Amino acid sequence: MTSRPRFHGPGRKVGTFTVDADSTGPGRGTWEPFIDTWNDRMGDLYPLPEFSASTVDGFQGTMRSVALEDTAVNEMWASSAVSTRAVGTHEHDQVRLYVGLRGAVALQDPHDQGGDAHVSAGTYFMHHVVTENHFHTTPVIGTRIFIFPGDALRSLVAGKPRTGRADSPAAQILMAHTSTVQRIVGDLGPAGAHASRNSLLELAKGLILDQFDDREPVFTPALVKAAKDLAEARLADAELSPASIAAQLHVSVRTLQRAFANLDESFSSYIRRRRLEEAAEALIAPGLRLSVSEAAARWHFTDSSHFIRAFKKHYGATPAHFARRPR
Repeated sequence: MTSRPRFHGPGRKVGTFTVDADSTGPGRGTWEPFIDTWNDRMGDLYPLPEFSASTVDGFQGTMRSVALEDTAVNEMWASSAVSTRAVGTHEHDQVRLYVGLRGAVALQDPHDQGGDAHVSAGTYFMHHVVTENHFHTTPVIGTRIFIFPGDALRSLVAGKPRTGRADSPAAQILMAHTSTVQRIVGDLGPAGAHASRNSLLELAKGLILDQFDDREPVFTPALVKAAKDLAEARLADAELSPASIAAQLHVSVRTLQRAFANLDESFSSYIRRRRLEEAAEALIAPGLRLSVSEAAARWHFTDSSHFIRAFKKHYGATPAHFARRPR
């Protein structure tokens, strides 16, 4: 188990703790260290339910939690089912957001609406939690579970759970910010942790309202990350452009350009650089080497001459010379 918690004054917790089957062994070897660490770091604020014996004994996967003061993000990837055994008597006042990454989570009748809430891959479910509800997952599962303090979001979701697509603009920006927080949380000081926590809450509000204030500077890193993530998935798409990504994120091109203004390169330059890097990999890939004209066409340069000039400027060599260099 790895654990990097840091404490900043009374009740000010920030850090991350992770366990996985590779480092601790399957079953109880993975599950119990995580539960023990959770109870130590977060148990007073967010007590856990009891889990089924099959969950404890058979767990295979990875669980990682990020704690930012009174807010937590838990990510689980498992090749074994997870289910609760008893919900206990704990009273809660929290808002939870489940985002499906693979498989599905079923929340048993969380609001007495006559059926389970199912959170499958590519969807999300957000609700206000007063008492614990049973849940179970498919045998192969990937999910992010956000826990927010009730007083921050309760008024927006109490009695009216929110559901939607995880690829909606607001959801993508929230997920992008979350990935950034997961990566840097170990280096955050008190001010950074507080700002990251507040950004998570504001982006969660944006998810509920299906909009966010794109003029707010605190959201700029999340917008940049979301734009880059979308671009990475579409580098071979002829329609990829700042305008198309801005449309996907429901922001103006000017807003997107402003988000990149203080970085070393514009969004257009980022797309061009990443296409050149992918082209360079393709030119030297064993057994699958592309010709210069094929690489230019695949990565949507105007023509071979344009591709050669851009490539030479970036790598200091023409594509043909680059491909012939000894590796």
